Amino acid sequence: MTSEEIDEARKRLGLRLRTFRKAAGYTQLELAKQLGYSRARIAGAENGESCAALFWQCCDNLLNADGALIAGYEEIETLRQKRAKEAAEAERRKRIVAADAAQEASRQGAAEKLHGFKARSHKFITAYVGHDIADQLANRERAKPTGGLWLDSQSARVAHSSGICTLHIWPFGVAIFHLVEEITMPNIASLALWRIRSYAENLAWASHRLGATLGKHITASYVLGAYWVTEPQWPDQHLDNALRIMCTPRILLQREPSNADQEQAQAEEAERRIFAAGHDGSGLTSFGLSGVSIGYASWSGVVYHPISPVQSLTEDDLVSCELASQAIWTYCDHINSQVESGHDPVVPDSHGWKFLRGTRSRLLNPRPQETGQHRAMRDAIVATSGLIGHLDHAISALRETMNQ
Repeated sequence: MTSEEIDEARKRLGLRLRTFRKAAGYTQLELAKQLGYSRARIAGAENGESCAALFWQCCDNLLNADGALIAGYEEIETLRQKRAKEAAEAERRKRIVAADAAQEASRQGAAEKLHGFKARSHKFITAYVGHDIADQLANRERAKPTGGLWLDSQSARVAHSSGICTLHIWPFGVAIFHLVEEITMPNIASLALWRIRSYAENLAWASHRLGATLGKHITASYVLGAYWVTEPQWPDQHLDNALRIMCTPRILLQREPSNADQEQAQAEEAERRIFAAGHDGSGLTSFGLSGVSIGYASWSGVVYHPISPVQSLTEDDLVSCELASQAIWTYCDHINSQVESGHDPVVPDSHGWKFLRGTRSRLLNPRPQETGQHRAMRDAIVATSGLIGHLDHAISALRETMNQ
């Protein structure tokens, strides 16, 4: 898949737009006024420039294209995503091929000696508290409106013994504790064990904190982790492999826990074994940029290392994306759980299916100020979380309930 093929597909779509426009009797300027865009935008689209899904949807509806323009846009998106995956895979293979026999011997040696790292751990501890008491929670915590996030929310700093913690509250009834901890680990096995043990403590703490504040029983749902690696100690040729393992640390642990010493030894042996074989990338989506950063997302969470901090994404970029994704995931999970229990979902009108439809659009469509790195990060996090399927089920359930 080449960029030329994508360009040709955009030109074909532009020609299709021109044909429908002329058939409808519009000039470029007249169509622009009808749609609320500039004439330059219409001309650019007809010449093969990239435009957002909303633009093509509006053109399709106004020109009675019967889905032809949207289908053309979706074809381009499929091609673009395929090219991105091919480029990421080609880059991965290039790094592997670049390792000669001496590097291979070095890799075997590195597998015997495990390396440590320093990172900032970002934990997103989620809970559905209910839309009816979200304001009550915000008032009791003295939360203030939060700027710079993808979805409107309020936040307040809360005390936590192990790091900096901020409580974010959304009006549709979701609360997320964002806990930031500075960690130094001797190896990834230690991270895997710390992660699973601390998650249980974090859930118990969050449930107790919410329950004490609200005077009612609240159960925190889950913890999602993201690691911003600041000081990796692996040799450069092993860094990518190490971050892949970090993104799926559960693979180092046994299904059945044993005593602490055995667990540590077993996890370290698993780390050596996977280092020696190389992590094949199963379950991971890359969003790094060669020479700038290494980033991976999985169902378990996210890991990111800024090789060039002045060119890479910022920590706030990653945090804002995860906060929005996990807030909507938790809200949709509440809706879908009601359906699975045999009940019609009950939500406020202001946060019904139309709100979720708009949120889906914001999560999927590129923003004018975004870079390719931002888009790759968002696509990776949304894809590996299963959020779109979760959203679609919730939207469908709410629409069915409304039409009854």
